[in-house]
Amino acid sequence: MAASNKKSETIAKLLENIDVAMFTTIGADGYLVSRPLSTQKASFDGERVWFFVEADSPKVAEIRRNKKVNLAYASKDKNTYVSLAGDARANRDKDKIDELWSDAYKAYFPKGKADPNLALLEVQVRTVEYWDGPGSWIGKAVSFAIARITKNEEVMGENRIIDLKKASKPRLPPSHKNAKRPTKAPTKKSPAKKRPAAKKAAKRAGKRASAR
Repeated sequence: MAASNKKSETIAKLLENIDVAMFTTIGADGYLVSRPLSTQKASFDGERVWFFVEADSPKVAEIRRNKKVNLAYASKDKNTYVSLAGDARANRDKDKIDELWSDAYKAYFPKGKADPNLALLEVQVRTVEYWDGPGSWIGKAVSFAIARITKNEEVMGENRIIDLKKASKPRLPPSHKNAKRPTKAPTKKSPAKKRPAAKKAAKRAGKRASAR
């Protein structure tokens, strides 16, 4: 439980004060579709990200067809970038709407909580990949110079993947030179087919006959 809480705190801290997220779904033609969503309408509770949306919006129709989505957050000032992958669904639970609602959302939903087109977009987060580097421009410049000289990419900042579904520590991404590579299972050679004893005997008899 403590490890899970630490993961949630790490993610919440990374997402703090990032204004816009790019929300990506899979369109009807199979291609990816992205659009910005204001993070003022989102809340991370350790497992899920919640957004207020219009129930008849194209993104809701897209997640009904395919629930796999991605949320990409970027803060140029903090030099922090976060990618959340998970499963999404529309949720119209009134208790949850009451819990997350703020009158500030009337700018988007003038009818308030009574708006019949108001819905929650619930994203069950599975994995999080983040890049967290030096925040100031001086820190970025120094880190870039050191990275070029030492060939050590870790100097540019921390890049890790957090799996919320597994009780494991944050891991290096597959692109990292020190990331663990999956080992291939040794292939078993198929045993040679044994010839029936009668065929072997006939073959030996044929050899003796030809030798006479």
